[in-house]
Amino acid sequence: MPNGSGIRLATIESDFDDVDTVWREVYGREHGWLPADAPALHKDRYHPNSAYLIAAADGHPVGTMRLVVDTPEGLPIEQFTGIDALRVGDRRLVECQRLMVMGEYRNRRAPGMPYGVFAALVKGCLHWCLRHGYSHIVADLFLNTSTTPMAPLLALGFTETGIEFVDSELDEPDRSVALLLELGELFSRPFRSTNPFYRYLIEPDTNIAVYS
Repeated sequence: MPNGSGIRLATIESDFDDVDTVWREVYGREHGWLPADAPALHKDRYHPNSAYLIAAADGHPVGTMRLVVDTPEGLPIEQFTGIDALRVGDRRLVECQRLMVMGEYRNRRAPGMPYGVFAALVKGCLHWCLRHGYSHIVADLFLNTSTTPMAPLLALGFTETGIEFVDSELDEPDRSVALLLELGELFSRPFRSTNPFYRYLIEPDTNIAVYS
């Protein structure tokens, strides 16, 4: 990535340390959902079927997202609720989870990320899914917490599934909801809208290093 800024895939142990740093900052210190002595968060049963995106600004990790592909192991959301209604036809599902941006980088632009860190992570997710042949993205998120990305994800084209549940993994009483995005619908938007943001989402980008 130019100047150490943009989106990259986690591939080596130090990358996973960067992912863990962001998780502990946002989930732990900011929201109090994790104890300080919680073990490495990525070392769970979904890790072998996951890809991790890291957003960096000036060489420092400032955001992350985990993409878990659907396998016989299931998706993380299925710890709390059933999603058989989403597995129809020839859909290939990926769950986007633990999408977070450090507080000082929310709602601001960063080098190589003209629409902000959140948007760049979403772009990285879309391009990774397209590169690997996945057709639908499941997102599970809190309904009412201060940092929930509900509104921007709905604006992007995610749709509500009617599936609500309580995420008992974290110490948060707010209810959670499952959203679903069809990649084909989103990638057709630049042909139906003059909004340059949609063009940004689909164009190849040297600052989004997720194509390997």
